[in-house]
Amino acid sequence: MHIRDGLPETGVGDDIWQAFFVGGRFDAKVTAIAYSPLLLSGLVAAAFHGAYRRWLRFAIGYHTVVAALYVIGCICNFYYYTTYGSYVDLFVFGLWEDDSTAVLINIWEDYPVIRGSLLAFGVGALAYFTARWFLRSPLGRINPQAYWHWGVTALAVVALFLSTFVTARGTLDSHPLKRYHASVSQYKPLNMVTPNIFMALEWAASDYKEQQRFEPVSEAELSAQMEKVLGQPTPVHHTPENEYLQQNPPHVVVTMMEGMGMNILVEDNPPDNDLLGQLRPHFEDGFLFKRFLAGTSGTIDSIVMMLFHSPVATISHSSAQTVALPSSAVLPYKRAGYEVAFLYGGNGMWRNLASYLPRQGFDRVYDENDIIEAIPEADEYSGTWGVPDGFMFQFANKVLEEADKPTLLFIMTTTNHSPYEVPEIYEPGPTELSDRLAAMAEYEGEETRVLLETFQYASDALGQFMTGIKQSATLRDNTIIAVTGDHRVRNLSTHEPTEFGLTYAVPFLLDVPEPILENARHTYDPMRIGSHRDIFPTLYHFSLSDQDYITLGGENLLSLDGVSNVGFNLKRSINEHGAFSNDKSGLFYPWQKENPLFNQPQPEEKRPFDPSWAEEYHRLMDYYLRSQILPTTSSDSP
Repeated sequence: MHIRDGLPETGVGDDIWQAFFVGGRFDAKVTAIAYSPLLLSGLVAAAFHGAYRRWLRFAIGYHTVVAALYVIGCICNFYYYTTYGSYVDLFVFGLWEDDSTAVLINIWEDYPVIRGSLLAFGVGALAYFTARWFLRSPLGRINPQAYWHWGVTALAVVALFLSTFVTARGTLDSHPLKRYHASVSQYKPLNMVTPNIFMALEWAASDYKEQQRFEPVSEAELSAQMEKVLGQPTPVHHTPENEYLQQNPPHVVVTMMEGMGMNILVEDNPPDNDLLGQLRPHFEDGFLFKRFLAGTSGTIDSIVMMLFHSPVATISHSSAQTVALPSSAVLPYKRAGYEVAFLYGGNGMWRNLASYLPRQGFDRVYDENDIIEAIPEADEYSGTWGVPDGFMFQFANKVLEEADKPTLLFIMTTTNHSPYEVPEIYEPGPTELSDRLAAMAEYEGEETRVLLETFQYASDALGQFMTGIKQSATLRDNTIIAVTGDHRVRNLSTHEPTEFGLTYAVPFLLDVPEPILENARHTYDPMRIGSHRDIFPTLYHFSLSDQDYITLGGENLLSLDGVSNVGFNLKRSINEHGAFSNDKSGLFYPWQKENPLFNQPQPEEKRPFDPSWAEEYHRLMDYYLRSQILPTTSSDSP
């Protein structure tokens, strides 16, 4: 089983049986609902002999389609789980809001579409011929001479209706079978495999609709939540006055690397498995934080959470897409006279960013079209999701070299995205498949090699860009570069207990020119803990003088005053004690003393911190976003 490695060896037998039992109830519920239209139409048709015969032919076809859909659902549920570590959830709508062509290519190349289709067709054909055989057998054949007393017939119909209703409801209790029933264990893998895809899709659709709606929040609620989570009534902070920064405002480059997850970076082992290429010297010389979490498990999700403190991934194409958010992370730079640009290796209309970002303070949105226009060769090597990272970084260097004012450049790369493909212009260095990766990866053999080589190419392209900046007479002393990953590498198990914190971790690399460091107070502790929310507050302190900024708990990770050492991800969080789940499972895994990137193999019941922190923090993000989109209400409003 694909969940086996995420479970302890003992003590979960009852939970496993419970998962099968509750999962069976979910399956029965969906089956009852699926066949209810057939039951109702059959009861009507039964009153007319000719209509009933036509209904039987229709029923065979209906049963065939349902059987095939069941198989397709099982296959999709399995591969969604192995890819995202969850049953189908809200993120599935994000897949279809991406570049549709790229998504379809991704599905075709990464998953067994043909085999799955043949299996579904085969099961459908089996269901068809089995149903035909049954209806022609003595048991299923219509007997016009048969006669039941009307009372028996009425009783049978009522019993059939009641049993179908109870099965479709899922329970005889006052509450029908719902999402919370799928929580059968403190161990997430069992909870994830309990519901079927049809129930999960219903929940995801409900969440998606809910996400599109924004309700006002009261001033009192917002202020109280700020005090509870942040210890102050507002999210406003201030950078100290710095004469050097005031006279020498640096360029700032924030690079969010597609799929740069620590769950692959721990495999870096030169010279046998070189995952960094020319990025290695920058990893060794810069401020590098490895105990650091991505805000989410999705690209757009992490972008909007980092830039706009938004827990709503669809904000850029929602009902609030025209609302300018005062909390935009780039506004302090705008007030300081910066040019603010976004550079994406794919199409700028992805998630409506070309329209949305200018409303949030961006002056320019560059995409693959701009890159190809400036570097025509890029078009020849363009892939599923956009131009190769190397060309994109060449364009980024061009933007900085030609800038006539301080520039903030936010970069989102695309190459290290499945389906993985190494550009033909790149000659990969050595890579090696370790036992750990072989056990955790959904890919096999050649696919895993290409994954590692694509990761290496993206890192190497970034390294070349950073080296070019350092060698540039006009940029080396006045360009700050921040690097992080958007999310973990997918198609790797998320249920290894010793990697409970590492699973959703990404690196945070900060390169600050020496002249700035000489004029800004700082200290570096590589063991400090953080997450995406800390990136901009850190950058503000090394690029802006005497500026207000907004952050929901983000901190300067190089502060002399210390930090709270908390990292937040929607799924899990980490602190100085260990890694813990944000759901109600209560799972908490302390850090290993000998290697604090990894966790103890067994969870501890007692949490030496507030177990509700992550839930309260998420509520704060929700309240704050709503307060920016809609006017807050007074405490005495109805």
